[in-house]
Amino acid sequence: MRIFKKLSDRIQKNTRLIFAITLIAALLFIYISPALSINAIAEKQITISANQVIDDDLYLSGEILTIDGTIKGDAILSGSKITVNGTVDGDLIAAGQTITINGTIRDDVRIAGQVLRIDSQAKIADDLIAAGASLENKLGSSIGGDVSFFGAQALLAGTVNKNVLGAMNSLQLRGSVGQNMRVTVIGDPNPLKAPFIPKPEVTIPDIPEGLTILNNAKIGGKLTYKSTKDAQIEQKSQIIAGITREELPYKGQQGTASNQFTPTPGEILLGQLQRLLALLLIGWLLLRFFPGWIPGLTTTIQTKPLPSLGWGLVTFIGVWIVVTLVPLISFLLSGLLVFTLPHLILPVIGIGILFALGISVAFAIFATYIPQIIISFLGGRWLMERLQPNKSTTRIMSLLAGLVVFVVLTAIPLLGGILELIIILMGLGAFWLWGQRGIQDIRDRQLIST
Repeated sequence: MRIFKKLSDRIQKNTRLIFAITLIAALLFIYISPALSINAIAEKQITISANQVIDDDLYLSGEILTIDGTIKGDAILSGSKITVNGTVDGDLIAAGQTITINGTIRDDVRIAGQVLRIDSQAKIADDLIAAGASLENKLGSSIGGDVSFFGAQALLAGTVNKNVLGAMNSLQLRGSVGQNMRVTVIGDPNPLKAPFIPKPEVTIPDIPEGLTILNNAKIGGKLTYKSTKDAQIEQKSQIIAGITREELPYKGQQGTASNQFTPTPGEILLGQLQRLLALLLIGWLLLRFFPGWIPGLTTTIQTKPLPSLGWGLVTFIGVWIVVTLVPLISFLLSGLLVFTLPHLILPVIGIGILFALGISVAFAIFATYIPQIIISFLGGRWLMERLQPNKSTTRIMSLLAGLVVFVVLTAIPLLGGILELIIILMGLGAFWLWGQRGIQDIRDRQLIST
C-alpha cells in the first residue's frame, strides 16, 4: 500500500538519527534508579567530588550534575547541565541540554543533547555516538574509536583515531581523522530551527553551512560525502586516499533525470503484477483455510456499506491513538516507578512497547491485504455474475477477476490512492462490525444455554 510505503521510506531515511536518540532515551528510562540514595536523584545539584570513588555503576538524574571523581563502572546521567571532569572506567551514557566531557572515559560515550562539548583535556578510549544540535571536540582532545554524530552541526578540532560517520547540516574539520570520513552534510543556508528551545549557557560555535576542511586538518583514509554543494577544502589540508562526492538533491533545486528515479513502464507493470500475485496468494489461503471469513466480511460491506466506512474511520483513528498513548503511558509510569519499584521499570516499558508494536504490525498487515481482498472478491463475484449469469463460478475465479480490476483502478494516479483509502476504511469497518456480531452471537447462545 502506497500510504505505508511512503511512511516507511521516510522513516528509513532517518533511521540512524531516530535510533540514536531513542536508544539513549530508552536506556535512561530503563536504568535510572537510586545510586547513592533516592534523595540524591531528586536533588537539583549533584556533585561527585574529586576524591570520591564509586565502585559500581552510577545512575544519576538532576538539574546540574558534576562528576569530578572516579566511577569504576558505567555512568548513566540525565540532567540539564552535565559535566564530567573525572574518570569513568566503563561507558558514559548521558542526555541533557549541555554536556561537557573534560575527563577520561575508558570505554564508549553515548550522549544526546543541545550542546555537546569534548573539551581539550578529554580522553575517550573507544567510540563516541552523539545526537544533538551542536557537537564540538576541541584541540587536544582524543577519541580512540569512531565518531558517529547526527544533528545540526559539528566542529571537529581534536583527534579521532578511527572513522567519522554521520549526518548534519554543517561540518568543519580542523583536527585529524585516522581512517575514513563518510558523512552527509546538507548545507542548507536556512536550516529549520526548533522553536521554544531554551538558550544554552555556553557558546555554540559559528561555522558555515556545508562541509569545510581547514589547512591543518588531516584524514588518514578517504573522504566520502553527500552534499547539495561542493566542500570547501583548503589547499594545505591532507586527505590521503582521495575524495568522493555523492550528489544530494536539494529540495529547492529543480530535479533532473540524473538525480530522480523514474521507473520504466516495464518496471511499473512488473510491480503491479507482483502485487496482484501477492493478493491472489493470500486471498486463496484465506478462502482455503478460513472459507467463511471472506464471504462473511463481504456480506457485511454489501449490506452495510456506509456503517462499514464510518466504523473504519473510527477504527483507524482509534488504533493510532492506542499506539501513541500506550508507550507514552508506560514511560510516564516508569518515571513514577523510579522512586517506588525500580525493578518493574523494564517490564512496564517492555510490555508497553511490545503491545504498541504488535498492534502496529497487525494493523499494517491487515490494512495492506485484507480490505483489498474483500472488495476484490465482492466486485469479482458481481462481475462474473453479469458476464456468466447462467454459469456458476469458483471463488478463486471471482477473486482473480476482482483483483485484476482492483489493481488496474488503483494504479491510476490520485484516483487510485483515494479509492484505496476508501477500500481500507470499509474493510476495517466491516471487520469491526463482523467482530461485534460474532460477540453478540456468543452472548445470545450463552443466554439460551442458561
